[in-house]
Amino acid sequence: MAKNTTLRNKPANNRVMATATHQTVTHYEGAIPHPEILRGFELQVPGSAARLIKQAEDESAHRRKLELMTIDANISAQQQQLDLGSQQTKSVFRSDLIGQISGLIVCLLAIVAAVFLGLEGHDGLAAIIAAIPTAAIIKAFTLNKK
Repeated sequence: MAKNTTLRNKPANNRVMATATHQTVTHYEGAIPHPEILRGFELQVPGSAARLIKQAEDESAHRRKLELMTIDANISAQQQQLDLGSQQTKSVFRSDLIGQISGLIVCLLAIVAAVFLGLEGHDGLAAIIAAIPTAAIIKAFTLNKK
């Protein structure tokens, strides 16, 4: 990048004097210094250029290793989350199944008890006990599940 600057000074006799300056700025960005800079280091401290390049290579390898470790950790966390979701789904299914089986057993016992009481001549009590499974079945089919 080059930059030109012109300065104008007015001396006491009102004549304009111009002074031109020229400035060159070099900018280099990267893990390894520009070859000219490396050459300068090497002239001052023999072997320093190789050490600087080795340091940049080591830093790059370290950064890639950390990135891989981060990716592996993210994959592991996502897998654990999927496993937890699967376990929760199985638990809910198992809980629902146990509830349904328990409800079936209660309904069957109530029907057996109502039939037994009806045969023994307790018609009113048999009707009340028979209403339990009937109400449960009606509720199961008419209840809106969210």
